Parts: sequence; C-alpha cells; structure tokens
Amino acid sequence: MDQKLLVPLLLGSGRESRRSEQVAAYMHEQLQSAGFEAPYVDVRDYVTGVTFHSSQLQPKMKAWKELMGRADGLVIVTPEYNHGYPGELKIMIDSLKAEYARKPVGICGVSVGRGGGVRAIEMLRLVALTLRMVPLSEGPTFAGVSKFNPRDYDETIKPFVDEMRWFATVLKKGRAELPEK
Repeated sequence: MDQKLLVPLLLGSGRESRRSEQVAAYMHEQLQSAGFEAPYVDVRDYVTGVTFHSSQLQPKMKAWKELMGRADGLVIVTPEYNHGYPGELKIMIDSLKAEYARKPVGICGVSVGRGGGVRAIEMLRLVALTLRMVPLSEGPTFAGVSKFNPRDYDETIKPFVDEMRWFATVLKKGRAELPEK
C-alpha cells in the first residue's frame, strides 16, 4: 500500500474566542477520514507574537520547518478579520520559504458573516503564489460560523479533498524527479 500523503492542517488564529477552531477540527477529521496523515498545527503553539526574518528561525519554529520540509501539502483554516487574515498566521507563514515550494495549499475561510472569509482566502492565495505553492481552486468557505453545523458541509468538502489528493500526489512525484541541488 502507498504511504499516506502528509498534509498538515494549520489553524491560523490564536485568539481566545476564535470560532475557526471548530471548523479546523472538522477539516482535520475530514482529512484523516480521507486517508491523509494530517497533523493538527495551531499557531498558538508556535508564534511568539514577534516578527523575525526567516533566516533567524525561532526555537519553536524548528518543528514547523521540519514538518513542512516533509509535507506533501498544507491546509490552512483562517478566519477573516477586518477583510484580512490574522497577523499570527502571517508570522507563521513567513517563518519559512523553501519548505513550501511546489506544494499544494488549500485555504479554508471562516467568518461570522456571509462572506465565509473570501477576502482572507484571496490574500493568502497571493502569498502562496509568492512562496511557489499551488493554491487549490476548491477552497471551502464557512460563513455564519456561529451557527456551524459540520454535516452541512460534508458533500462540499469532497471536491476539496479530491483536489488536494491529486495535486499532492502529482507534485510529490514532480519534486522527487527534480535534480539534486
């Protein structure tokens, strides 16, 4: 049997009252049910609140670097705060560079309102492209999260999971075929 694809799930908000945590738990369950190895990563466990250059990796970030170096893709669950994504998520993402290259990223937006975090998703897509990642087209949005019912999303998550599997598989093979540096 083929080895499981390693696709960490990153919860991008460190707020105490974050509502995106329930969506992250749901997405984590979906990835695991689909057969991915999906470590749950919480920005609270890594980000110190201070920005730093990626060449000056903070001690807590070494585990993140190692995980993303082995990862076949990444799923980010982020709320939308004031038409953007959280600062702690920006710090976490900016802590690495080479480890993200040529890997798919699925971005799940969360909001209390009707938008479902689409502005945060669009901003993160641009950052992902700069980091040479491949943003998935099927990024699920979770609007009205205060009334979140996971079963409302079961059918809409399948295309996202299928796209992640396809891109993670193809890009993993492609990375393996690259000449050594």
